[in-house]
Order: sequence, then structure tokens, then C-alpha cells
Amino acid sequence: MKFFAFISRIIVVFAYIAGISILLMMAVTVVDVILRIFDMGITGAYDLVRACGVIAVAFALPYVTAVKGHIAIEFFYHKCDRKGRILLDIIFRLSSIIIFGGLTLYTFRYGLSLYSSGEVFPNLGLPVFWIPFVISLNSLLMMFVFVYHLYRPGKEYIKP
Repeated sequence: MKFFAFISRIIVVFAYIAGISILLMMAVTVVDVILRIFDMGITGAYDLVRACGVIAVAFALPYVTAVKGHIAIEFFYHKCDRKGRILLDIIFRLSSIIIFGGLTLYTFRYGLSLYSSGEVFPNLGLPVFWIPFVISLNSLLMMFVFVYHLYRPGKEYIKP
């Protein structure tokens, strides 16, 4: 259980990073719009907003899943009794582990290919290989959350 406690702390820190990323995205957009009134602007604002958007979504997903803040497939759940709901939950969690496991591997490999090719943002010139790594790491965290939900069905991993 110490492992899951450690993972939950990481997930909460990542949720704060997602929030900061959204604030940064808004700040860059507002400042860029204001500066454009004076025929100036932030070089690479579009690149910064794109990167912050990826960070916000990727870092928020494990937290949303851990607090069960996502939309459940209620139609199926209402048609089943308690045992059926548990069975459906197990099926959904196992399929989610497989899907996010594939996403983890694919995005990690893609990050390695971006690293080896030296791909950069068009305006800023900063490397972009870290973006798939961020997605891969958070997909891995999602898998841990799904395992916890399999281990303790019906319980939230983190209290909101």
C-alpha cells in the first residue's frame, strides 16, 4: 500500500502542474493579445500554448481517473445488478489497462524517435521529444490507478 500512497502523491503533484499549465496558457494568450495591439507579440506564443495544453491534459488525466471524475457508462451499469456492475467494471478496467499500456509504449517509442531526429518547435526551436514522454509517463500512472481500482472496486483512489 505504500507504493499506491507514493503514486497518489505523484498524481496530486501532477494535478497541480496541470493547473499551473492552464494558468500559464491563459497568461501567455492574454499577454500576447495585449502586445499585438501595440504591434508586438510573444515569439512562439502558439508553441507555448500548445505545449501547455498537452501538459494540462496529460497531467490531469491520472487525477481525474483517481477521483473517479470521469463519465461512467451509466447505461450499462443501470441494466445490471451489483455482481454485473462489478464484472463490467473489471472488464472496463482491464481493457483500459491494455489500451493505456499500448499508449505508454507507443508514445515512449515516438519520443525516442523525436529525440533521435532532433525535432523542434517551429518558432521557439526547443526540442519536442519530451511531450510524448510526458504522455507516456501519465499513461503509466493511469495504469496504476486502474490496477488500484481493480484491487479495491468502487473506491476512489484519491479523495477530491
